Amino acid sequence: MMRVRAPSIWIGFCALLLSALSISPWAHAQTARSRIGRPAALACAQAANSGQFDDAALALCDSALLDPDLTRTTAVALYINRGAMHLRRKEAALALADFDEVVKREPKNAEGFVNRGAALVLLGRAGPAVASLTQALSYGVREPHKAFFNRGAAREALGDARGALEDYETALAIKPDWAPAEQELARFIRSKRDGLLARLADADLGEGDREPEAEGEDPNSQSASSIPAPPPVRSK
Repeated sequence: MMRVRAPSIWIGFCALLLSALSISPWAHAQTARSRIGRPAALACAQAANSGQFDDAALALCDSALLDPDLTRTTAVALYINRGAMHLRRKEAALALADFDEVVKREPKNAEGFVNRGAALVLLGRAGPAVASLTQALSYGVREPHKAFFNRGAAREALGDARGALEDYETALAIKPDWAPAEQELARFIRSKRDGLLARLADADLGEGDREPEAEGEDPNSQSASSIPAPPPVRSK
């Protein structure tokens, strides 16, 4: 059964610059870098990596994608950046459409599958999200701790407590002291502990509702009133 708790997810951007770009800390990005010389695509990348996702930033990416001379690599990065902006705007369906374009053009694009999984989690489609994130991990995603974190959120939404716990723990094992994983793991364990205590309390109340047995009474014995009477004997 799907949980109603809003999941925590991590979103990736693509840095489309002529040289390596340090990603803004807030983005917690899964990044792919490509060398381009197209101003519109560069403007879209700069907007995404500076944390912009307003209408003007989206318009930069829309304009860049209209360029008929885009290389496949540049187009893929543009779709990832625009999709990430849609996720920040809580437009998960539009984000999913962009990430579907990514994996259609590059069927083994690990970062595309990571972001696709994040969009699916936000759409409440936890099963496909787990599948997408598992594919990302199999293709060698650059920051696997974030993929495990997102997959843990999807598994928790499916009610797979064991799987969610394993993924949160794996994320923390890959990147020790990573605050988001520490916080989510602590919340997860606390929620399971509280649920267990509530069930134990309910069980104790149920036991208290039972009537005590009379002293010296054999609980396996039957009272006289509970023993069925023998059938009547017919006279010949």
